[in-house]
Amino acid sequence: MIEAANHLPYNPQETNYTKISQEEIQREVDYWRAYKILQRMLKAGLISEEEFNKIDKLNRKTFTPMYAQLMA
Repeated sequence: MIEAANHLPYNPQETNYTKISQEEIQREVDYWRAYKILQRMLKAGLISEEEFNKIDKLNRKTFTPMYAQLMA
């Protein structure tokens, strides 16, 4: 099956890439910074797992990161 995929024609002009805006990139960076801080707070015992999940859920709404949806 992998061999068949290697023989598919490739035309870069037919590819539908979506450009990412500077604002989207900034929201993504801001979300991941907040996420890392939350992880450190959880590890240090400053917040509970429940608090971590609640804050992360709020951060996902606030920052609307594109790739956080891929995370559980």
